[in-house]
Amino acid sequence: MRTTVTLPSFPRTTGASRTKSSAAVTDNLWRAAVMVALLAVWAALSAMSDLVASPAASFTALVDLFADGSIYRHLNATLQAVAIGFLIAAAVGFPLGYAIGRSKFLGAVFDPIVAGAFAIPRVIFFPILLQIFGVGVGAQSAMAALAAVFPIMVSTTAGVRAINPLLPKLARSLSLSPLQTVAKIYVPAMAPSLMVGIRIGFSIAFINVIIAEFFAARAGLGLLTLRAYGQLDLPAMYGIIVLLALIALVGNLVLWAAERRLSRNA
Repeated sequence: MRTTVTLPSFPRTTGASRTKSSAAVTDNLWRAAVMVALLAVWAALSAMSDLVASPAASFTALVDLFADGSIYRHLNATLQAVAIGFLIAAAVGFPLGYAIGRSKFLGAVFDPIVAGAFAIPRVIFFPILLQIFGVGVGAQSAMAALAAVFPIMVSTTAGVRAINPLLPKLARSLSLSPLQTVAKIYVPAMAPSLMVGIRIGFSIAFINVIIAEFFAARAGLGLLTLRAYGQLDLPAMYGIIVLLALIALVGNLVLWAAERRLSRNA
């Protein structure tokens, strides 16, 4: 009599997956090493010069700003201006970029205009925005929108033009409506390019809000940085700079991860 024994099946770990996992660990270790090296350089510079606050003093000052609550109004003003400006830029940039990418006529007319306007420093328009919106979140938001709309528009245009020409024909053969064609054909195919525009647009919106707050603002992290500088409160100034860097870094990492995932699925 023969007895058949069924062994439980276990998922096999392929060499490729092990290599990919070890590569990710190595990359993370290198990133951590770079951060430690930057902190070491910062600490060394602070030891050599009184003009550079130490990392410990800067982080302590930042914690104190959160503890006494004085930073929250400024943090809210900055994030609000970035969010409003970025959403306006997306609402304008995506449809304009789509239209320019789809139409040869609009592309011929607007491509050189957009390329030329892209090179103009948006900060030169801030005095005009101050005249229109006054000092406050409105001017900062408009500044962010004006700066971020161009990378979003250019990336959207590039994404439309890179679409396989067979896909629109497929949409017509399936009798899809224009809205269905955009939602089911264009958006999935354009997703990687759209995410590039979103990531760059966010970065530029954030940068321009801080620049605008340096010039004129009632509240904002840029204004708070200048106040700390004017009062020679170097630990607070460096602490706020660290906070600004962290906000930009976290925002970009989140968008970069989404961009990579969409690129793999595209």
